[in-house]
Amino acid sequence: MARKKSHNEAILNYLIRQARRSSVSANANYLILYAFLYKYLSDKLKNHLLHQFGGDGDDLKIFYLTDEGKAEIREVALNDLGYFIESYDAYIDHFTGDKFVEEFIHPEFLSALKKSIEFSRDNPCRQYFNFITETLERYTSFYGYDAEQELFISNYLLSISKLDIEEEEFSFRRVYDLISSSRQIRLTPTPEYITQILEETVTSKKDSANSIYDPFLKDASNLFNVSGYFRESRIYGKEANNLYYFYSLIKAFIHECDFSNVFLKCEDATESMAYDEELFDVIVSKVPNRSRFFSKYHKSQNLEAPNPNKIDIKEQLISQLDLSALGEDEELINALKIVEKKVEAVEKNNIMDFRGEYEVLKNSEFLFLINMINCLKEDGIMAISLSQNFLFKKSLTALRKFLTYENNYIDTIISLPEELGRSIRPEVIIVFRKNKNIDDILFIDLSKQYSAVSSKRIVPGVIRRNLILDDRTLLRVRDVLTKRRAIDKFSEIISIEELEKNDFNLTVSRYVDTFDGDFIRLEDLKSEKKEIDDNLDKLSKKIESMMSDLDM
Repeated sequence: MARKKSHNEAILNYLIRQARRSSVSANANYLILYAFLYKYLSDKLKNHLLHQFGGDGDDLKIFYLTDEGKAEIREVALNDLGYFIESYDAYIDHFTGDKFVEEFIHPEFLSALKKSIEFSRDNPCRQYFNFITETLERYTSFYGYDAEQELFISNYLLSISKLDIEEEEFSFRRVYDLISSSRQIRLTPTPEYITQILEETVTSKKDSANSIYDPFLKDASNLFNVSGYFRESRIYGKEANNLYYFYSLIKAFIHECDFSNVFLKCEDATESMAYDEELFDVIVSKVPNRSRFFSKYHKSQNLEAPNPNKIDIKEQLISQLDLSALGEDEELINALKIVEKKVEAVEKNNIMDFRGEYEVLKNSEFLFLINMINCLKEDGIMAISLSQNFLFKKSLTALRKFLTYENNYIDTIISLPEELGRSIRPEVIIVFRKNKNIDDILFIDLSKQYSAVSSKRIVPGVIRRNLILDDRTLLRVRDVLTKRRAIDKFSEIISIEELEKNDFNLTVSRYVDTFDGDFIRLEDLKSEKKEIDDNLDKLSKKIESMMSDLDM
């Protein structure tokens, strides 16, 4: 018996089928993503007000028709949700009902919500909403499309307006994520198995975190997943790609993030990793492959060293002096000013001076790794997904030595399974810690020993299949991380001295033996080879004898 599709799933499949038949310019993607935000804010407010005051849509409309009624629901909306839609006609279902004329939504769709929405004075999400609407105005328009494309966009937006934001069977959030990775939008999400392992590595090492940072935000899945574990933590992020950043902001609204604890920037972290000199308890990220070529395109990269003791140094210096005793002594005051300037200069230039074999780090394409570590608090943890090239590339030997032998920053390295349907080299998870007190590294080989679960519903038209690790695999990884133990053919603990013997090659397969076949002794191979050689020699002599007889 065929399974009955949910309301949201039916709309999702319709949208994906539409995208196969027609496509529009990439700029229209902003409009499609924005439609999800418009739908969410509109229905969230409407549902809340109906819940508070009862009745249906017509009853709510009556409140809007009188000044007293409108003032009453406005106060409730601003106090409870932090925003209010001033015009009943601006609710998305009413707007599309009124403005969907001759199979075309009115161009005011771009501005209807912006003109009508009011945020409470202390609502910090206002700045992110303004960025979204300003970006929308800059990149999108209802004009410049042919008739077929106009019809496609209009039907797409109308279908989004009919989604159910409260459906549990196939959630509104899931529709948003799947549409974003469909052939229409083509945002590549972080593979779920990478997000799963990053979350396990962080949460197995930290019980609490006040601040979490993802310098390569992309689809924000790593940041939002980990921050969901550490409640009320401040979350920071950077993303250079404007469309990904736009997508992530709308995702933050839909996930109901506390915007008083959200600090996101549309910036390239490889140009400046630091975030306002903040230091973080957790850094978690999937480093994009483009960063491997960082040094080719960004010759001006610098080593950043945020100094958490910047103010403390000055305070300690001044505290040693009795300022009241200085009086009007200009010489002493000027001397203090000179000292203060020198302290600031030292702090400003308090950057590692790479010399000798480490001089090559100045131009390393992975120099940003050091900047990421510098953004950690002393007891912080960083878990990132990174290209396997980092483990063995000859030009990165000095960097690997710097991160292991010199500073003992690397805590764990985990090899990952291959992505389904992908031909690229699998990535690795690397865990960094500043306060390590043991001189070894835990290696985990997850490339072969893992179990996966099938996605509950495979939606045709999404860019690729998804690998999802099962609970048993995740529990095993967590157990090894927590207890830091070696398991045959799965994990090993390797000393820094052994790494040095291997020229700081960090390839997981070099240290975790996963071979399942039978070993063959070298002596046996030599004996077999000698027997084969003897038989060949005898056969050759026999053939030569037979040929000689034939010549006679």
